[in-house]
Amino acid sequence: MSELKSLSVAARVMIDMHALNNEGSESNRLMTRQVGIVTQGENEDGELGYQRSVVNAISGDMNKHIFGDHLRHIALDRGLPLCEACVDLDPSRMMANPGFEDWAKENKDNGAAIVNRLISCVIDDVGGILITAGGNSIKRKSAVEFGWTVGLPGITEVQEFIHARHAVRRITRTKVEDDRDKALAEKEANTGQMIFNRPASSGVYAFVAHVDVGAIGFNDIAGRYPEEVETYNGEHTITVDRAARLHAVLLALAQTLTHPKGALTSTQLPHVVGMEGFISTSTSAASAPLLSPLTDDYVDRAHRVAGSLNALYDDSVAVLPFAGQDGLLGQMSEVLGFYGPGRYGRR
Repeated sequence: MSELKSLSVAARVMIDMHALNNEGSESNRLMTRQVGIVTQGENEDGELGYQRSVVNAISGDMNKHIFGDHLRHIALDRGLPLCEACVDLDPSRMMANPGFEDWAKENKDNGAAIVNRLISCVIDDVGGILITAGGNSIKRKSAVEFGWTVGLPGITEVQEFIHARHAVRRITRTKVEDDRDKALAEKEANTGQMIFNRPASSGVYAFVAHVDVGAIGFNDIAGRYPEEVETYNGEHTITVDRAARLHAVLLALAQTLTHPKGALTSTQLPHVVGMEGFISTSTSAASAPLLSPLTDDYVDRAHRVAGSLNALYDDSVAVLPFAGQDGLLGQMSEVLGFYGPGRYGRR
């Protein structure tokens, strides 16, 4: 089994009628996320150049939130260690556990011990965290990186639809005095009729993500991979199973694409119509190639980059194209069956 050092995913995903990421609301209007991007294109004279576009987008923060939710479920299903705060998906992660902040203050001069406690939880290990207890700043960098998922110019559309929350009692149709008083009270409390606009976006989106496999289970302060660590409260010692963690990370990464869980999914569950792209892998210090799907020839370019890297890094890079959800899952299954978790080179 080869040792996987890094993995990248680049894909074009067709998603219809979603509201996964929004900027906020103004009055009764919910505003969807919009970003400005620059892509290659032809100008008015047909010459190749650059063009600016404003498109719908899903932030990397939202993608990582979706990933973390899937990773939590997979970890619980497979019996992988999670701290109590991460079981609850508390955004403060390890810092939200009772007693951890006080313990971290007491051990502020022992950064390696603090990082070992972070490694005891899969989400803190993989997702990263910043510990600020005791006036110190100990950063656990995320092993998984997500870029913005941005719509392709000219093919991504945002529409708005009226949504109504209907009142139980309506003042204009209430004859009985008691019911009229209740209807007026509902209006005063803002619990009655409400009409507002919700966005729904559809289009083809460019998705990019990268996994630094060597970072999983690695104590970067001590410079080693601990085989056992104490849990956040010091009550138990657990074995750090890096292979099981890598397996969970790649499954969660695949589900981030196949089942995105962001905002408003209770009534606007996204239609994931299709996807295509590639998974790239590296067993050396060369990062797994990652080409933006904003360019039409991104898969071919990834193959060319992989060829150049293989000439420099002894055939250590592979590009695995896929089409459809089944293609993505099939290639991810191949990766899981062929690779184990790699390590950083020894100093």
